[in-house]
Amino acid sequence: MAVTRAPEITVERLAPSPAVSAPLAPPVSAPPARPALKQTAALAPKPVDDNPKQLFGLSGQRFAALLGPANFVRRDGAAEVWQYRAPECVLDVFLYRKDSTLSVAHFDLRPRRAAIQVPRRCFAGLLTKQR
Repeated sequence: MAVTRAPEITVERLAPSPAVSAPLAPPVSAPPARPALKQTAALAPKPVDDNPKQLFGLSGQRFAALLGPANFVRRDGAAEVWQYRAPECVLDVFLYRKDSTLSVAHFDLRPRRAAIQVPRRCFAGLLTKQR
């Protein structure tokens, strides 16, 4: 009886691939981007021009857009007086019609009580009340 030998099996050791043998390192990335800083000017309210002289020459429409409807209106021929009342002051605006357009020709800003608040500060309050 002939003895048959089992086929010889050779085992060859393969070099491990670098991807398998090396531990996975965390990916290197840039530091997280910081959110853009908002400009404080955009967040801060716009300063109010408290000089009532800015009213001179404004059209009635522009003035109404600036201060809103008057508390009292008196019409007298080509003139109109618009009165705005605040707790501390009263603003009377005198508008005159020229070529069918009203425009501011004069104003009177006065305290309601004995000079509790500076008139310009009160005027600024009237302006900001409409914003």
